[in-house]
Amino acid sequence: MSSRGEVYLPSESRRSGSHVPSMDAYRKMHADSLADPEKFWRDVYRQFHWETPYTDFHSYNFDRSQGPVSIKWLEGATTNICYNLLDRNIKLGHGDRIAYY
Repeated sequence: MSSRGEVYLPSESRRSGSHVPSMDAYRKMHADSLADPEKFWRDVYRQFHWETPYTDFHSYNFDRSQGPVSIKWLEGATTNICYNLLDRNIKLGHGDRIAYY
């Protein structure tokens, strides 16, 4: 949205081919992420190639009396971002498309 409150919508063809094609789809994803965050983020995790899997999906401590505040995700996991952005998409038949804007 612009500073004047105007909304600029992408074309229908751009929306229909996108990962989140509508505000309704966005709202559903957001609701799913709040209702069951572990399932939501495991589903996201599965969309990527991983060189090594995680040993601990997530851990956290918000209680300072138990130690430093910390949040850890996918501890032990390693990936190759170049493979995920380029090589994997070429193998999936998307080599003629823009990989990253």
